[in-house]
Amino acid sequence: MKPSVSSLYQAVELQQEIPPLLIGERANSNGSKKFRELLLEDDYQACLKIALDQEPKGAHIIDLCTAYAGRDELKDLTTLVQMCAKSLKAPLMIDSTTPECIEACLKLYPGRAIINSINLEDGGINIRRVCKAAKKYGAAVVALTIDENGMAMTADEKVAIAKAIHDIAVDECGLRPSDILFDCLTFTVGSGDEKLRDAAIQTIDGIRRIKEELPGCLTVLGLSNISFGLPPKARRVLNSVFLHEAVNGGLDAAIVDAAKIIPLARISEEDKLVCLDLLYDRNRDEEKNPLMRLIDYFSDKADSDDDDSTTETLFPEEQLFKQLVNGDKDGLEDLLSILRERHAPLEIINQILVPAMRHVGELFGKGEILLPFVLQSAEVMKASVTRLEPFMEKNDVSNATRVLLATVQGDVHDIGKNLVDIILSNNGYKVYNIGIKVPVETIIQKAIEYDVDVIGLSGLLVKSAIAMQESMSQYRDAGLDIPILLGGAALTPKFVAESCAPNYPGPVVYCADAFAGLKAVREHEEGSLVSTVYNDVTAIQALKPGIKDSSIDKTHPVPTAPFTGQKYVVDVDPEKLFPYINKQALFRGRWGYRRGKMSAEEYQQLIETKAQPIYEELQHRTLAEKLISPKVTYGYFPCYSEGNSLFVEADNTLHHFSFPRQAEAPHLCIADYFKTREEGGDIAGFFLVTIGDRMGLETAKLYQDNAYHDYLMLHGFSVEITDALAEYWHAIMRKDLGIGQGEIPSRGLTCQDYQGSRYAFGYPSCPDLDVHKPLFDFLKPEAIGVSLTENMQMVPEQTTSAIVVHHPQAKYFAV
Repeated sequence: MKPSVSSLYQAVELQQEIPPLLIGERANSNGSKKFRELLLEDDYQACLKIALDQEPKGAHIIDLCTAYAGRDELKDLTTLVQMCAKSLKAPLMIDSTTPECIEACLKLYPGRAIINSINLEDGGINIRRVCKAAKKYGAAVVALTIDENGMAMTADEKVAIAKAIHDIAVDECGLRPSDILFDCLTFTVGSGDEKLRDAAIQTIDGIRRIKEELPGCLTVLGLSNISFGLPPKARRVLNSVFLHEAVNGGLDAAIVDAAKIIPLARISEEDKLVCLDLLYDRNRDEEKNPLMRLIDYFSDKADSDDDDSTTETLFPEEQLFKQLVNGDKDGLEDLLSILRERHAPLEIINQILVPAMRHVGELFGKGEILLPFVLQSAEVMKASVTRLEPFMEKNDVSNATRVLLATVQGDVHDIGKNLVDIILSNNGYKVYNIGIKVPVETIIQKAIEYDVDVIGLSGLLVKSAIAMQESMSQYRDAGLDIPILLGGAALTPKFVAESCAPNYPGPVVYCADAFAGLKAVREHEEGSLVSTVYNDVTAIQALKPGIKDSSIDKTHPVPTAPFTGQKYVVDVDPEKLFPYINKQALFRGRWGYRRGKMSAEEYQQLIETKAQPIYEELQHRTLAEKLISPKVTYGYFPCYSEGNSLFVEADNTLHHFSFPRQAEAPHLCIADYFKTREEGGDIAGFFLVTIGDRMGLETAKLYQDNAYHDYLMLHGFSVEITDALAEYWHAIMRKDLGIGQGEIPSRGLTCQDYQGSRYAFGYPSCPDLDVHKPLFDFLKPEAIGVSLTENMQMVPEQTTSAIVVHHPQAKYFAV
């Protein structure tokens, strides 16, 4: 197998079929002025763009260096390594001489990286530590020919140091020869220093001999050092010619700006000749040496070729519009500074940013842009407004439509509400987001205090929908008549139209998502907003007695549980949960990567290039940063059914669970799957699982930092990994009961391919969260950090509970 390195997306062979391997050098705080300045401004996104820009210009690997006096290298490097890991197809070269930084980055990086670099400057202390880390994490290493005496100047010195490094790295630390890329170092031939006249010769000879005398080892070179001090035009040509000569000598890889390398066939014979004379120190005469001839020769051809220069062809107004639509924050501050000389800040917002954000919304509505990219655009909008605010008059935003948002009392879920906040606030509206678990009295008080134009209420579960219904008369009695927008998974247009709107004098509007909320606010501004009219066939059903289903077989045997009572498990291995994650639900439902108008091939490419890499990065981060702490409380309990009820015996107490029945055929009810007392009774399993509160804290921080895209990704991942924990523990319990082997469920449209079911409390087949009262009595989840709100919802949010039904006919259904 050929020696390779890899990113999340691809493997790259270190020995290219047509050498050399090109390693991009511009994301380097010591080598690129632009990168350094962006790093000093903490503009990590712009730093990432410099790394990204090198890929289409031919770089196979991206060198990343953040070492700079006064900076926290560990923070800078780990931050950018994580960003590069999920964005770059090209593998990374982690450029640091600090073992702590190197090890921290190797833990985070999901591919096979190259470490740059090791040497013998300290006699071999650091090299052993770094090589052991490289062995542990499977990395390759760049080895510089440096020892206690300094940098090797001659080919003999370069080879001797390379052999000493080889002995430590291979014989002592266990690396393979192909894991080492020796950098023979080159010095400039452009300084006029007599000691460096043969620098290129010694370097090329060192490369050739290392390849011969250390079989299997590879070579690399920081190419541009050869031309340091020369004019840009001369440097570009000299670097290109030197690269060709070094490759002929056996060079495998070059650290270089790939965009500045000229194919040898495009270099004139005259240009080549003058460069070769300097590199090989030949054709010296009394009047001019090779260096002076090269400088004179290129003086007439010299042009400005600054690595950090850019040319902008769009007007600044067009550029800002384009950057917002593309979700690109690069150079935003400079662009806004230019625009402030032409426009007042409010004009920039209203005439450029808001129309651009509106265009993003139109693209989303047409299915031409997906939610993750909408959030990237919103980040540009937020960053722009933040930079403009210091230059705005206080009354500039006083006329903006004011919207109050809240998650209703007892409900801890805020992802939907926060997405509405992001979309509205970045479309020019003033949003008061007053949080979760907000009582009706507080909502009324704040609505009056802030003199808002619209109220938006959110809630995930059926209990929250009922709370919205019951609160309508309170808003009416408080004298409010402004529009109220309602959103949440349990709501339907029918429920809002028939159960909520009649009890309130103003418009009551069902909003399926954040953009429906945006549409409703705009309609209010236009004076065309009206209450939702029912045009759906679904509705929230009350807990009706219904007709008992007589088709459930009660002759099946009751399995034997391994124990009765309750137990805790607090050492679940997080890595075991990943196979149970429903990636289809995560990518399409939580993250919004839907096919829309794309072909199957285009959608598959989107998943492979966008969703899957983020998913893999979050898997890696979850383990590396210990973001989840899976804990379980569960048990098996004697029980019997009676009508729509299940009676469960635990701790010498009989606990009552009441379940709803379908109003329409086949009139299913969870209680039907258990035997009655007369039929001999039954056994029921219950569990409650949580991944802890760390994920919730991390998502809250991302939201506060206006990192909207990453907020959506991490929140969605946290919800699905919680469900994966539930699915994993359900598999354990099926195995306990002898009705399964701990199998991983399929995740297609017919996802249930095993005996029995788990019914989560708060969801369609058992929506009444009051059952959490008896559940908490005998599962005692407080010991694993879970508590109940006054509305019977569990905290932390990333927690779920369920009853485990063993009956062979038990399938998922909704009431």
